[in-house]
Amino acid sequence: MNFHGITISEALKAELESMEKSRRMPHAIIISGGDGQSRESLSRHLAMWAVCESSQKPCGECRACIKAQSKNHMDIYYAKGRGKTDIIPVDEVRNIIKDSVIVPGEAHKKVYIFYDADKRMAKEGYNAFLKTLEEPTQDTLFILTAESAKTLPVTIISRCAVLNISAKESIPEDTLVLAREILKGIIALREMELMKACAALSSRQKALEVLPVIRTVLSDALSLSVGAEPLCDAETATLLRQKLTKAKIISLIDVTSNAINKTNRNVNPTILTTWLCGEYRRISWQK
Repeated sequence: MNFHGITISEALKAELESMEKSRRMPHAIIISGGDGQSRESLSRHLAMWAVCESSQKPCGECRACIKAQSKNHMDIYYAKGRGKTDIIPVDEVRNIIKDSVIVPGEAHKKVYIFYDADKRMAKEGYNAFLKTLEEPTQDTLFILTAESAKTLPVTIISRCAVLNISAKESIPEDTLVLAREILKGIIALREMELMKACAALSSRQKALEVLPVIRTVLSDALSLSVGAEPLCDAETATLLRQKLTKAKIISLIDVTSNAINKTNRNVNPTILTTWLCGEYRRISWQK
């Protein structure tokens, strides 16, 4: 992925490059941290990437990139607000949902950008958006920006990849502790340590809080493989990178994302925990 004309951390570059190379670019992204201009800049950059016609995306020079830069590309849509508060009404969200199932007009993907979703979207809009985020079409990319991802509903966060452009995102200490115990359980010699740690996921709410943090720390470990600095838990990320190969870390990220999706579909917590323990153990111990 090209990063011409945009300033972001090396860790974030590494995360985006890893997603692109492993073809794991998410269908929905939350861009948090930094200032509004930085968030908008990264949003436009990712929109350009999605519609770019070059093999090295985004090139910034092809017809699609030029249209994206001037906000004239037919497959890039900016959610419109109303009134003095510029709130995005629920009917606007529903119109976007209907439009998202229509194939792109020019590019391979359609992009929908929701600036300042934490301030401009109401509960009704989030609720209308959930099913589309969970089961999107293959050729769509949703981008939401927020001053802090944690101000968004957990049901929205769990369906998106969070890209934090500031140095660190504040995570509740108890949530970080639970995530750290599970991650250390993955590489522990005794399987019982992982099983005990995963018991914390028996609550659906707690699972939706902890699993995204696990995914973030695993992404940090992946960033270390390309020399970037971790954003969340440097100590645990370093330990994971020492014990696991890059391929195993990518597999663990995929399984964690799958577990988040299963949690959102109300899979029985006991069944989910048993399955997740087995998958974590299988990946960490495979040759």
